Order: sequence, then structure tokens, then C-alpha cells
Amino acid sequence: MKHELPKGFCKDIVGYCDPLSVRAGEKINFKFSAYVPGEARASVVRLISGDDRPHGTGLLEEEVASIPEPLQLSEQPLLPGSFATVCDLPSVAQGTISFWFYPTLLRSNRQTMLSFGDLVIGVDTHGIHAVWQHAEIALEMNLQQRRWYHLSLNFGDEVDLLVKRISTKVAEQPAEWSAHRAVALRLAGGKLLLAASGPNNACFNGRMEALSIMAENEKIACWDFSKSIETQVIVDVSGNDHHGQLHQTPTRAVCGVKWDGSEQNFQSAPEQYGAIHFHEDDLTDAGWADTLVWQVPDDLPSGQYALKVRMGESEDYVVFFVRPKQGARTSDLLYLVPTASYLAYANQRVIFAGGIFGASKLHHDNDAFLYVHEDVGYSMYEYHGDHSGVHFSSRLRPVLNLKPKTGTWAFNADTHLTAWLEEKDYAFDVLTDEDLHLEGAAALAGYRTIITGTHPEYYSTEMRQGLSTWLSNGGRLMYMGGNGFYWRVAFQPGNPAIMEVRRAEDGTRAWISQPGEYYHQFTGEYGGLWRRLGKPPNELVGIGFAAQGFDGGTHYRLQSGALNPRVDFIVEGVDRTSHSWGNFGNQGGGAAGEEIDRWDVNLGSPAHAVVIATSEDHRPGMLRTKEEFHMMENYVDDPTVHADMVFFEVPGGGAVFSTGSISYAGSLAHNEYNNEVETLTSNVLRRFLDARPFEYPVL
Repeated sequence: MKHELPKGFCKDIVGYCDPLSVRAGEKINFKFSAYVPGEARASVVRLISGDDRPHGTGLLEEEVASIPEPLQLSEQPLLPGSFATVCDLPSVAQGTISFWFYPTLLRSNRQTMLSFGDLVIGVDTHGIHAVWQHAEIALEMNLQQRRWYHLSLNFGDEVDLLVKRISTKVAEQPAEWSAHRAVALRLAGGKLLLAASGPNNACFNGRMEALSIMAENEKIACWDFSKSIETQVIVDVSGNDHHGQLHQTPTRAVCGVKWDGSEQNFQSAPEQYGAIHFHEDDLTDAGWADTLVWQVPDDLPSGQYALKVRMGESEDYVVFFVRPKQGARTSDLLYLVPTASYLAYANQRVIFAGGIFGASKLHHDNDAFLYVHEDVGYSMYEYHGDHSGVHFSSRLRPVLNLKPKTGTWAFNADTHLTAWLEEKDYAFDVLTDEDLHLEGAAALAGYRTIITGTHPEYYSTEMRQGLSTWLSNGGRLMYMGGNGFYWRVAFQPGNPAIMEVRRAEDGTRAWISQPGEYYHQFTGEYGGLWRRLGKPPNELVGIGFAAQGFDGGTHYRLQSGALNPRVDFIVEGVDRTSHSWGNFGNQGGGAAGEEIDRWDVNLGSPAHAVVIATSEDHRPGMLRTKEEFHMMENYVDDPTVHADMVFFEVPGGGAVFSTGSISYAGSLAHNEYNNEVETLTSNVLRRFLDARPFEYPVL
């Protein structure tokens, strides 16, 4: 893709790292591309705050290491587009190639469905074309999108091409087209490509199923895409073991030609899920070579860091997280970094185009780069070119909003918390969602208190179980945001850099999964809201998603719970006569805003939870979340639209404090950290770090 940023912006270098989380003493790989080749200087900084807005907490960083040698940068291409490869197929002099296909985005430019030796079978708006050497056979036909077709090509001394459209709609009838050429076609063998002619080359948009190659009456290969759906392997069931490899993670566990609606779970009827959905814009691994391999010092404190690279007027930060060495916990406080949410929002563009987040102009070089470069892949809030939802996200590519100076949503909003911890001199270790997913409760062992980010929205089963187990063993959890623990996600087995979401029938979402496709291909688990899976966030943190709005924040009003002796430690030193807290902040002007959660015993909130404060006077744009109503209604003064600040004890001496608002952390720094929001939050943290157990109340 051509690199031409809008006037006034400059960003010629971009990078990413692998892994995202590393222990002190281990190595981390940095990968960069430069659109203007040259030398760059690099240093490692501890990143305290990434909010560089004039009214924000400021860009706060501290250099911890200088990279002595300049980095030699050149362009490394981004090659989106999913496809499959099969190597070392034998030559076939005479036989048949057949497969089902389901186009989802037809273009005038030809898209390759199959490439094998000299043969290329492609599709465009005019029909089907098979080309080899200096010959071609074509079917001029009015192909329809999102309809199943069967193609068979008989080859040898002559070539016959037959395409059939099956009838899956009541008002449609089957159709058939055929063509003949008296020209020889023989397949020389070697490498077969499915759904592309090569990386980022004539990629096919649509589904394919049941590819087979026959030599007269002998099976050469028959691929059953319903096998090993959780992997990136396509399985040959002919007995000849010509298995293939998928690239850039096309979507599996999708309805195939045999799906009849009788089953919703691909594991119950795999024969109905024999399709793979390919996209020309899939990208889950940029595949760049290492630019720098850095040895993390043994004594580098656990924390949030970035490799800062400068070349001329261009700059890039590659953020990474450092854990303590194995068995060397350095604090009782753990900051649980919501990297699963960072993946879900990775390279989100909807903020530039309107939608649920409103519209915005470009503010920074990172915004401008993202605006121009669709080739860095999409967030889980966007659509592919064929208007199917983006099911996968990955950290193995540049992520332009996982950097400082990119607005305050997700990562940079969370740096309000790290800036507060730094300002108040609270020592803490860090752990990422990916670490929690891989290690479960063992990764949390020994930590007395865990503090979340502002928006821990996406949680795998392993993550939720790990956090629940830790909490049930007496942990103290500070849930510092809103819309948390909302969507179930899955990570690719053996490669947790790639995350999957299936947006099932309910929830506030940018798109919805297709019927019959609500189960994750990576794990076989039913997707959607944890609330709809019988494990609402209310059970874990006392509150759950209530409303969403981006037209400004508001304040909390004290409730009678603020006078409960059980929360005296929280409100100590805070004015309880003003009845209003947090009518300030750099996230919309108030501590309660953006996305908010409420206490609801009917959804599993503990009955003994103390509601300390409740937000009020929200602006018109703060609307009840979709799963909260059953029919369209015009709610006026909606009583469910509020955030609740709650506290409750858990068995084993632990406790939970929940703020109920994404905007909350943006109020901590107000008046140079001298305000009631900061005071009560520090009160909670100090008591949560105290070894004295909490007493479970007598109910």
C-alpha cells in the first residue's frame, strides 16, 4: 500500500515486538519497517503515562537503557490475505479437480480460487476462468454473492469445466453452466495454493469446501476442512497425507454447503461445517524479520516499558511489559494489564468514521498512519471488505493504538492508573491477560491485591477461572473501570498471540456472528456475553455493564452505604456532606462516563455488597446497553443508566472494590492528585495491601 500520510503528519517507521510480555532476564524481539530506509536511534523507556493531551496527565517516560548501535531500518512489507498451501503434490496427467465455493465479494479484478502448477482457476464479476500455459477456458455467468457453487474441472487431452449452483432459497432454482476446450492440460505437480496466487496476491473473498484432486479413478488428495478446525492445518483424508497449511488465520467453524440449521455447534455435526472463509484483508502475522533482539536485564523492575525509536522526524514506540523473574515477586500489588482488550481494539478505525464512538479528526501521527494503512489489519470492531465481522486480532503486527500519543481509549486510558501509582509511590508488578490465560491462578499466587485496567472487557475461560480462584482464596481486587468481564474470547492453541471472538445473539457490539457460527473455532466454546453464559460480571466484581455514552461524564452521588461502618476505611478523609464526588476529570469532565456498570442482585451482585455512590445526571447520549431491554422503547430518565461504586467482602479474608466507570481513572490526577476520587482510591489500596483479613459480614 502506498505510504502517503495526510498533510501535517509524519510517520515513516513502525514496529512491533514478540512477545508482548517478558520476564526480567529473558529476550524480546523487536521488528521494524521503514518507508524511508536509514539509520535510527533507539532507547528503552519506562512508560509512566502516554496521555499527551494538554489537559491530560502528560507524556511521562524515563529512559532506562540506551541501544548503543544504530538500527538499520528498511521496508518490510505487510502482506494481508488468508490462503492455504499444500506442498509436494504429484503430477497428474489426467483427472478432475473439484470444490465448492461461496463468493462474498466479487470484483472486476480476478481473484484466485486455486493455483496448481500452470493452472489458475479464478473468479471475477464476469464468471469463472481457468488459465494454463497459453490456453483458457471460461464461463461467462452472472455469479451471485453468498450462494454456493460446485466447480469441477476435468483435464487431460481435453478440458471440461462444469459449474453448478445449488438452490438454498425457496424462490431460487438450481442452475448449471459448462464449457469445453480441445486443448491439453496436464498438472506438473508441486505446490498448490488455495484462495490466492501467493501472499497478498489475487486473494479470494469467500468460502471454500471439499477440495479434491482425482487421477482418473485414483484419489490424489481430498481435503476435509471440518477436520482439525482448531488448527491451521487442512487435513487430507485420501490416505496420502497431503496435508496443507493455512496462512493469516482464515475463519473456520463456519457453515458449509451442507448446513441446514439443525445444528448450531460445529462439534455436533462437523459435516455441516466443512467450509473455510478466506478474506483478502486477513492479517494475523506480519512475519517481519527481527531488527533488534534485546536482552532484558536481570534487575529491570517489573513494569510497563517501550522501545523508543527515532529516525529523522519519525518516531515510534513499541510497548512491552516486564514481569519479575520466575519466583521473584517484588510487590504485594499486581497491575493486571488488560491486553486482551488491547487486542480487541487493536488498530480500531471506527473512531475516524463515526459509529458507536462518534466521529473524530486525526490528532496524531499514529492516527494518520492507521487512517492510511489498512494493510496493518483491523480491530474486532470492524468489518472485512466483504462485510463479514473481524473474528481475529493479533499482536504479531504493528498496533498503532498500543502506543503513547494515540488518544485515551484502552491503553492510554490505563496509563492514568500507572501515572497515579507512580505519583503516589506504590510499588507494583505487572502481569498481562495473556500471562493469566496461559498460567491461570498460579500466575497470581502470592499477590495480596490486584488492580485492573479501566476496561478489562475481553476474558477467556482460563482468565476468568484464574481470577475467580485467586479471589476465592482471599484476594483483594480493585476493579478500576467499566464494561469489564463482558465478552468471552479464545486464544489460538499454541499461539496465544492470536485471539478470537464470536459475537453471539446479544450484547452491545459492532457486528454479530452469522447464524450457526457462535462457537469458537480455537476452543469449541460457545461465544458471546459472559452474562448470557451464566457467569455475569456482577458475580465476580459486584457490578455489570449498564450503559454506554460518549458525550461527556458526570459525578457520583453518595448513597446511604457511604455511612456503613464496613466502608469507613474507604471514605476516611473524604467530605460526606457534599453528597457529590468526581464532577471533574480528563475523560469527559467527570468520573462517571463512557461505559458504566451497576449493582443488580438479580444479575448475581452479592446481596451484602455496599453501594457507596451512584452516578447521576448523565447526558442524553448515555443509553442503556442493548442486552438490558427486550423491545424498542424510548426510555426517559432511565433508572438503569447509572454507575455504582461498590465494596464487598469475599470468603477467605478478601474483598472487592469496583468503580463502575471507564472514566474514573481520568479523575485521579485532578488538582495535582488532591481530590476525593484519589483520596478514597488510595484509602482502598492501602487497606487492601494491609495483611489484616476482612471479616465476612453476618447476613
